[in-house]
Amino acid sequence: MSRNKPAIERHGARPRTAPPGTLSRLAASLLPPFAMGVLVILAYIWTRSGLEPHRQFLMPTLEGLWTQAFSRPEVLGQLFNAAVTTLSIALAGLAVSIPIGLLLGVVMFRFHIMEKAIFPYLVALQSIPILAIIPLLQSALGFGFLPKVLIVALFTFFSVPTTLLLGLRSVDRSIIDLFRLQKAGWPTMLIKAGFPSAAPTLFAGLRISAGLAVVGAIVSELFFLSGPGGLGQMLINAKVDFKYEQMYAALLVSSVLSISVYLLFAWLGNRLFSGWHESAGQ
Repeated sequence: MSRNKPAIERHGARPRTAPPGTLSRLAASLLPPFAMGVLVILAYIWTRSGLEPHRQFLMPTLEGLWTQAFSRPEVLGQLFNAAVTTLSIALAGLAVSIPIGLLLGVVMFRFHIMEKAIFPYLVALQSIPILAIIPLLQSALGFGFLPKVLIVALFTFFSVPTTLLLGLRSVDRSIIDLFRLQKAGWPTMLIKAGFPSAAPTLFAGLRISAGLAVVGAIVSELFFLSGPGGLGQMLINAKVDFKYEQMYAALLVSSVLSISVYLLFAWLGNRLFSGWHESAGQ
């Protein structure tokens, strides 16, 4: 029995197992989301079958989605143009929120009094409903591209300074002591010790912001209907015209867009940390 074996045999070093092959890794990555997708489709079919016949048009069939949306070139062109517009708003919002968030995270880490002063307002900014400030944005900035970008920045801003601050605080003290022994300045410690140690935590926040960016862009289009129409405007127009197949097609494209931006940041993080951090590849 294993209980009677010597401790060196029970707890000793074991030979390393061979890493899983490419097919095994693909199966481990794709099967769970595929199984969840099947469950979602089954839940959709079950919910649709429970509707009264005159209300089933609210949840179109897969055949209706294909014949009324994805198989029609004019609808595909409209979806493509709307996706490009929404993506441009989302990326512009991230281009505003990420640099400002990084700068604010560094300032709060460097000056503790600034963290005490700024952090409560960060939490307050995050807790303000976007609906409450829409009239203010409309009065101050009009109905163009800028207020849409600002809404995306508000959606995606909070996680950047908070995750950077958390990562900078988790730097190993022995590494800081080593830099101090070498009489390194604070900027050198920040660049060579702080940022590399905080980068995995920061990228977790960036992935959250990336997923929220597309959501923020679509929400902004619901309130600012001027300019080139994105997926948000397409959702509204399809609903008003009772074109529910096109509305669901826009929903699917917005989901694909959000997941793509999320995966882009996940891939970038894995490329940066694959050689030295255990979070890579997760």
